[in-house]
Parts: sequence; C-alpha cells; structure tokens
Amino acid sequence: MSRSLGLTAEARSAVFAPLAGPGRSEQVEQRMREAIVLGLVGHGERLPRETELARQFGVAVSTVREALDALRGQGLVRTTRGRDGGSFITSSPEGQRELLAARLSRFSRAQLHDLALQLGAISGSVAATAATRATSSDLDSLRSIAESIDFGDEVSARRGEALFRVEVAAAAQSPRLVAEELRLQAEFGPLLWFGMRDQALRDTVRDAQLALIDALARRDAARARAIVDEQLAALAAGAISISDAHRHAATQAASTDAAPQSILTLDDCASLVVETLDTVFEALGRARDAFATTLAGLAHPITRAALDDSVRALAEAELSAGAQLVIGAGFVATPGFVDDAAWHLAWWVRQAGDPLVQRLPPRQLAVVEDPESEFFRDYTRLEWWRGVASGEASHVTGPYVDYLCTDEFILTLTMPVLDSAGAQPGVAGVDVTVSALEARFLPAFARLGERVTLVNAASRVVLSTDPTIAAGTLLPEGGDRVSCGTLPLALVRH
Repeated sequence: MSRSLGLTAEARSAVFAPLAGPGRSEQVEQRMREAIVLGLVGHGERLPRETELARQFGVAVSTVREALDALRGQGLVRTTRGRDGGSFITSSPEGQRELLAARLSRFSRAQLHDLALQLGAISGSVAATAATRATSSDLDSLRSIAESIDFGDEVSARRGEALFRVEVAAAAQSPRLVAEELRLQAEFGPLLWFGMRDQALRDTVRDAQLALIDALARRDAARARAIVDEQLAALAAGAISISDAHRHAATQAASTDAAPQSILTLDDCASLVVETLDTVFEALGRARDAFATTLAGLAHPITRAALDDSVRALAEAELSAGAQLVIGAGFVATPGFVDDAAWHLAWWVRQAGDPLVQRLPPRQLAVVEDPESEFFRDYTRLEWWRGVASGEASHVTGPYVDYLCTDEFILTLTMPVLDSAGAQPGVAGVDVTVSALEARFLPAFARLGERVTLVNAASRVVLSTDPTIAAGTLLPEGGDRVSCGTLPLALVRH
C-alpha cells in the first residue's frame, strides 16, 4: 500500500497506547502534548471522548479530565458542548513552535546529548536490523517517503522524518523496536527535530535519509548504524543552538544576573566555579554541623524513624536554599549506626517532573537496604563515601550518572559527620546537577569567545561551551588548563 506524509496507523496507535506505570494525569498530558507538537494530531481534529481516551490510555476518566484541563490551560485544546461538541485540537504551527522552544530551553546540553544517545541506541539498532531484513518493497516505501518530503518546509521535514523513522522500524520486523522507536519519538523526537527550522540541517537530514536507504539496500548494517549516529549528533547540535539562543533571549529580557558580567579571562571562569561550589559546601557544612548537634541529642539506640525525623527538615532546607543547583540532600549512615537498619540513607530528592508541569515537593529516597537482596548496593564502595571516609574534610565526586538516587548526571559533594568522640556516624552530602551548572556557567564562559570545557581530574567532561562535546565524554589531552582552586576540577581552553 502506498504511504504519504499522513499519520500512519502505527504512529496513531502509539499516541493512544496504554501508559506504563501508574496512570497520572501528567503522563496523559505529556503524551498528548507531544503528539500535538509532533503533528500526529492536527489543528481542528476532534479527540476521542473522555471515556474512550481513558480506555485507550488505561487510566481513570478523572485522570483524562485533569489532563485535558491542563491542555486547555495551555491553549492546545478547546471543548464545546452539545451534539456536535467535544474536545478539539487548537494548536497552530506558530503555537507549536513556541511551545517547543519553551520546552527545549528547559533541557540542558547534557540532557539533549543524552537524549540523542538514547535515540541512537534504539534507532541505530533499528537501522542495523533493517539492513538485514528490509525487502525491496520496504526500500521502495522509504524512497517514496523521502521523495515526498518538502525539505524546503520545516513542518513537512519534521513530519516526514518522523514517518521515515517509523517505516525504517517497520522494516526491521521487530514489534518491540517499533514500539520503542515510536515511544521515544512521541516523547522526545520533537525536541531534536525542532532544529530542522534551519535549512542546512534539513538538507543534512535529507542526505542522511538517502544514505540510509542506500546502506539498507547494500545490507551494510554497520554503515546504517553510523549514519543514524551522525544524523542524531547533528540534530542534537542544532537543538542545542536553538535552546541556547532561546535561553539567552529569555535571560536578557528578564535582566537576570545568572551570568556574571565580570568574566574576562579563563582565571575568571575558574574563580566562578570555585565561588559557586564553595557556596554549596558552606551551606552543606552548616547543615552538617546542625545535624551533628541534633544527632548528639537523640536517645539511643537510634532508630531509622528518629534519624529520618532529625534529617528531614535540614535536607529540605538544603533543597530550598540551593534551589538552582541542588537536586538531592541528606545523610548516609555508617553501616550498623542505626539500630533497626544495618544500612540506611536518609536522603531527600527534588521532584521536577515534566518541565512544563508544576514542580512537586521533595520525596524521600527509597532504596533496597537489605544486604541479602540481589538489588542491594554497598554505598561504602562508592567514591563519594570513600573520599570523606579516608579523612578528607570534603570531597567532590563526578560527573556521573546517579542511578541510586536521581537518575541525573550529577556532581556529589560530601562531608564527614563526626560525633564528640571523633567517630564518624555517617556522611552528609548534596547532589548538584550538571544541568544546573550549565545554566550557571555556560553564559559566563561564552563571554570569552573561545571553546572552554570544564573537566574533572580524569579529564571527564562536566560541561563545555562547544555544543558537540557531550558531558561524560573524555577530553583528549592538550589545551590551556587552569585549576579550579583545590577542587578536583579544571578548565581547558582548546
């Protein structure tokens, strides 16, 4: 059957597929909002009735109603009553573009690079598999789609790329890969494809599509995967450029002082790093000292509940005081210190949710603390514990992926908690996101007009003014280096 740039049955079913996990209105809202922005449902289209949407999403009618209320508040949906009434899409291309720009500006460079990496893991596997399974009919379909896209038009290019990727996934003949490709497209695709407002990037996408068809025809799986990786890297760089421009415009309009005006040299940049993290350490030290005082007054044996009660207010205060940087805070007990738990983390994490959804209050971290469980993790083996347990007064760990707490790319700052006898009942710490550090440092670093990259002692990238250098990668040796005081960080000009 011939295909067009219209919505395929596969893509439409993905929009209204049942939600994974608890049915929250925010999830329904996000799924539908992304479908609107991606163009999978168009202006003026009537949505299914609330009861039908609830059935398709696998949630309660009240959950759908809350999501629709939120979408109406964003001007994306209007609802009328009567025989011909219902909920209708009201988003124009201009409105979609503004919504995407606002959403994109809330994602850091680290998150966008990671997003491209995640998409590449799936899309690359899809392309490599399609190279071994695509038929001549599949290739004809892909050629037809590529030829029908007007790459001179942004909307046509975005929608065409979305459909092209779905068809490549279909050619891979893997239901799970198709479902995952569609899920990632619906959730994150628009963020990367938004960069296709640039004609040069649209031309890059067109060339990548044609090259991928050729690789599939040649059964060259390695080349197919490489083409996808190169294309996603280009899309990520384009999205980052737009995000930077939008964020800069918003910052200028608000006349904030987020980026100090005094940055003139690389030494100034290093001073900003030191000043920022020293401020975090000072706040952590005050909280640590207050907790040590509170801890000394607790009745023994100390229970998990008593410990949590004594830490909660201080941790939440840390999250509040460090609102722009800190995402997690608390106390980690030395094994055996708590009477009714051999291992225990009294830790609170900021809940951001979707960037366009209202922030939620901090939640206490729940981890497996039973050492007999296969999911147990011995935190005393981790660097942020070992650094201060070895006698350091403070320690910076990272950047790393915090799979225990936040699932974010972070730096962890820790300090030992000592009792009056000099024993160490545990470690106090905070988690600082790389995303927040980007927002703090990159506008200032950009004033140098040069490529500047912040790295740790192992030359792992924390952040860079170069949009092609991803956080977490290793920076080759070379370039001018300036140490950031006594911190295990350095700035590299290259």
